[in-house]
Amino acid sequence: MKRIVLTGGPASGKTTAISILKEEYGSDIEVAIEAATLVYGGGFPRNDSSARHIYHAQRMIYAATKELEALAGEINPQAKLIMCDRGTLDGAVYWPYGQEDFLKNLGTDLKTEYARYYAVIHMSPPKEAKYYQNTNVRTESLQRALELDEDFLKLWSGHPRHIVIPESNDYVKKALIVRKSIKKIINGEI
Repeated sequence: MKRIVLTGGPASGKTTAISILKEEYGSDIEVAIEAATLVYGGGFPRNDSSARHIYHAQRMIYAATKELEALAGEINPQAKLIMCDRGTLDGAVYWPYGQEDFLKNLGTDLKTEYARYYAVIHMSPPKEAKYYQNTNVRTESLQRALELDEDFLKLWSGHPRHIVIPESNDYVKKALIVRKSIKKIINGEI
């Protein structure tokens, strides 16, 4: 079963794309939900941005991401794809001590993390403030969200099947580009 990461900066349209894919493909696609939403929505405190706080949060998110991906495969073993709302490496962007320390601390490396996923689809967010809204998970400023987007882009750039959906404020259009990429993956064209 192929795992596909959907990543990118906050407010890039990942949720919209996943909704459209589920509508079209039904049980052919299983979704591994975003672990950060689960962790922060489940009560992990968000009021402390210290290094120690981020360290523990990202370790929890990394472990939860792996478990949610495994569970998705067990829930629907006939699925052709598991769409992962973010991947295990995404936490490295937030890690207070840098990417190398993230990998070392979690006992992994880029090659291992890239190998977890058949493809990585990166969606970039719009650059206009009116398309960005804070939530209990999305707490950074628009400027910080755009910086994070660049960091996610760099982080995943070494993956052999790295697909980049450019910035746009037309979320449906971007979702349809993702849909086209998924169709090619299912048909063995990517």
